[in-house]
Amino acid sequence: MAYTHFPPGFEPPKKGERLRSWVGDSPYFKNRPLRGPRGGEVLTLLRKPITFRNVPKIERVTVHSMVAGAIEDSSHLHVAGMILQAITNVRATAHETQKSVAAFGIRAGQHLSVTCELRGEDMYHFLSKLVDVVMPKIKDWRGVKGSTGDSSGNLAFGFTGEQVALFPEVEVNYDMYPPKMIPGCHVMIHTSATNDRDARVLLTQMGIPFYGKFIN
Repeated sequence: MAYTHFPPGFEPPKKGERLRSWVGDSPYFKNRPLRGPRGGEVLTLLRKPITFRNVPKIERVTVHSMVAGAIEDSSHLHVAGMILQAITNVRATAHETQKSVAAFGIRAGQHLSVTCELRGEDMYHFLSKLVDVVMPKIKDWRGVKGSTGDSSGNLAFGFTGEQVALFPEVEVNYDMYPPKMIPGCHVMIHTSATNDRDARVLLTQMGIPFYGKFIN
């Protein structure tokens, strides 16, 4: 995909240091960690040449749903947990709020979201359902935005409640879930790639389409 071949004896050109040393005669500069780059630039992960030894791969998939309806009725959270557990085959974990927000009626310690973390066979089974079953059923769906990513090889996209209802585990038991309680969810795909471009190439080869402006 993004393999770069180097002949035997090839030596890559040396690059300048990304961190700056401390200048001055202060005794506190000795053994002090190097300074970051000037300005607001953020240090990203170093991209190493891709060979057959370090081809990017998917490490894990996180499916998360924030249930706003659980503020008033906790049954929305139970429905969200059952749906995420059904479509991922992984037991959902509920998360509670850390602070109270009076403007939204949120109290500290209130459970408002659920998360499932997938690895191994469950992860690949979930992705195959997304690519082969769910995504083709979504009307007028262009794909995943090319600007998604955290500059470290992790890409995210989301589904609405109507789109979550297209999962086969939900469709076969549609009467079991109240239609207005089916939540939307966010899917975060964590890869071993060190930048968004390599991660996007990996997911494109697996069948996930991207559109729009690509940000590497």
